[in-house]
Amino acid sequence: MLFAERYLQHTGQVAGQIDAAKVEAIAQILKKTRNLGGRLFLIGSGGGAGHASHATCDFRKLGGFEAYCPTDNVSLLTARINDEGWESSLAWYLKTSHLNQNDCLFVFSVGGGNEEKNISTNVVGAVKFAKRAGASVVGVVGRDGGYTAQVADACVIVPTVDSEEVTPHTESFQAVIWHLLVSHPDIQLHPTKWESIKNSESAPLAMSQSKSDHKPISVQALRVKIFADGADKPGMLQMYTNPLIAGFTTNPTLMRMAGVKDYRGFAQEILTVIKDKPISFEVFTDDLDAMETQAKEIASWGENVVVKIPVTNTKGESTLSVISDLSKAGVRVNVTAMMTSAQVQAVVPALRHGPPSFVSVFAGRIADSGRDPLPIMKEIVEFLKVCPNIELIWASPREVLNVVQADAIGCHIITATNDLIKKMSFFGKDLDEYSLETVKMFYDDARTAGYTLQFAKPLAVKAPVP
Repeated sequence: MLFAERYLQHTGQVAGQIDAAKVEAIAQILKKTRNLGGRLFLIGSGGGAGHASHATCDFRKLGGFEAYCPTDNVSLLTARINDEGWESSLAWYLKTSHLNQNDCLFVFSVGGGNEEKNISTNVVGAVKFAKRAGASVVGVVGRDGGYTAQVADACVIVPTVDSEEVTPHTESFQAVIWHLLVSHPDIQLHPTKWESIKNSESAPLAMSQSKSDHKPISVQALRVKIFADGADKPGMLQMYTNPLIAGFTTNPTLMRMAGVKDYRGFAQEILTVIKDKPISFEVFTDDLDAMETQAKEIASWGENVVVKIPVTNTKGESTLSVISDLSKAGVRVNVTAMMTSAQVQAVVPALRHGPPSFVSVFAGRIADSGRDPLPIMKEIVEFLKVCPNIELIWASPREVLNVVQADAIGCHIITATNDLIKKMSFFGKDLDEYSLETVKMFYDDARTAGYTLQFAKPLAVKAPVP
């Protein structure tokens, strides 16, 4: 048998013996790390260091992790080795990064580290430090797994099929497994380049599909909740009778546009009718202490009142202290005007142990900046899965399609103006029929307007073919 033939045969045997349940366990630990806002540190020596560098790129780019590879910084690494020694070089990096219980250490090592045999002692030191810090430890290792396999929270040991091929098979399957992880539906947030190109190239084919291939969208099948957005009293009361509406949001700008002069009077008048659905009223002071006082007053107007607090005041000062104090006091808060995942991650700790609350991310304004809001919204949906008392609001939608997008990614709520809600009546409409209606509309409007064109010579009309 040729060497290549035998090697590939062994490779297939290794693949068949890998414990898929251990890979899934790593995926869930990584998912939890990201949801908690933790960081991912990837380490290894030799080929493992190369894997750690490549995997750091993938976990950042595809999975949205805050990921780091200590061996990427050659200056720092060699300085540590020179001053403190090889064994502590990786542990020092973790120490100065303030590794904590929300973080995760990912190890790529053939032997997994063995102090007694003086093998990969730098990996052993890093794993020991991570365990003391309360961080999660996962790994993909070979042979018997060494120290990493003994203490890790989840560890895949690449099985040995041929003792002469331990290192190449281990390092080969380390790459296979981390690529599996960044492709995992619980981990991947952003598509890879070639898959996205493939999908975009195939898009024009949809034009040749029959209308039976276009599945209609049903409003009744939507899982995302619709909150009516506005401050027009007749419109709000009309939406209150609509069974599709699960709540309401307002803000000072909408109130001003609706001609509201008495903030308290308007709110309390609305609350005499809308008593059983959440409704958000926003504070309108810029002073943080006054903001908290104002919020408590607004909250006292009704049990279904949710108080909107902007993520900062106009000076850019964080309102985190106000949000935390209100949540501890039992006030339901809607943190508003957010546009990044980092902003959400910063306020969640202040809300997660309080009453049911909301975080409003202005996806429409993100789109206005030329950015695709979907990856950001997906990341936040995943992050909030461990926070059952906090719901994500897709704020400032620009079109009905946003409702479908919010529903598809599992977003809890989307706001919608009355005009947008009316457009939702087109859900499921036959597109061929809609096309014909559009043609008729243009034709009828041209006739109604009385448009004519004068020609120097009469137009020639072909006689019909008998």
